[in-house]
Amino acid sequence: MRKVLLFLIIFIIFVIFSYGVGLNSYYVKKVWESERVFKIPESVWYDKTTNMLYVSNINREKSNNPYNGFISKVSIDGEIIKLKWAKGLKDPKGICTYKNNLYVTDVDTIVKIDLKKGKILKRYRVEGAKFLNDIIADSKGGIYFSDTSRENSVIYKLYNGNIEKWLEGEKISRPNGLFYYKDVLYAGNSGDKKIKMFDVNSKKYLGEIFVGTGIDGLVYLKKGRFLTSDWAGKTIFVYKTGFKKILLDTTEEKINAADIGFVEQKNLIVIPTFFDNRIIAYELIKR
Repeated sequence: MRKVLLFLIIFIIFVIFSYGVGLNSYYVKKVWESERVFKIPESVWYDKTTNMLYVSNINREKSNNPYNGFISKVSIDGEIIKLKWAKGLKDPKGICTYKNNLYVTDVDTIVKIDLKKGKILKRYRVEGAKFLNDIIADSKGGIYFSDTSRENSVIYKLYNGNIEKWLEGEKISRPNGLFYYKDVLYAGNSGDKKIKMFDVNSKKYLGEIFVGTGIDGLVYLKKGRFLTSDWAGKTIFVYKTGFKKILLDTTEEKINAADIGFVEQKNLIVIPTFFDNRIIAYELIKR
């Protein structure tokens, strides 16, 4: 019996050490950075069909027009195709695309935009919403989006023109970053600093990972690996066991890391720097 226990202890230590070494083998290398031409960039989304990056700009410049916010269109090499590609938004944050449309959270509204023309097609007012934040689409066209406010800690769903409170309760604590992969919705909570996992068909709770920081951007890299960003300036590699490595920390320089985008075929992390008014791309490299 003692030999069996000893073997199990050694095996667990080996697994833990292996995961730790594996995470430490990842690092980032800067590939490009934009000029400071953006206006409080909050979110970056990579769309595979157009092979383009889309960037939400909150733009808090004083104006008589409250709809100053806009979306920029940028190549994956950092060329700004059109700075104000889609206009007429109040305070745009999270972005996602589904088929020929782009969806963006805009305070208490979901805005649907034609992906080819950059024209607003429809605005969906969300009753009771306070601070709509990230947004993601599933494989069937369901659009999930988070309300990060303390007063209304909810994940909503838009489907076939109808909006419902999809998930709320003790497992949802000021949700922010969202990601979908193979019928699982991954939700990064700002409240308890955990990634929560839910089956999109049954809403069944599938588990959690403690990250320990706010989770603004969330990307699932498959095989139990994640990228997260906290608004203060950290970009973190997280493994399903809870092991994590800070890939980048620009907190002391006061360069934020808001809702990151990821270009899978180039292993490219694209960081919107918020008040620094740039987007910066780093290659994720494994030694």
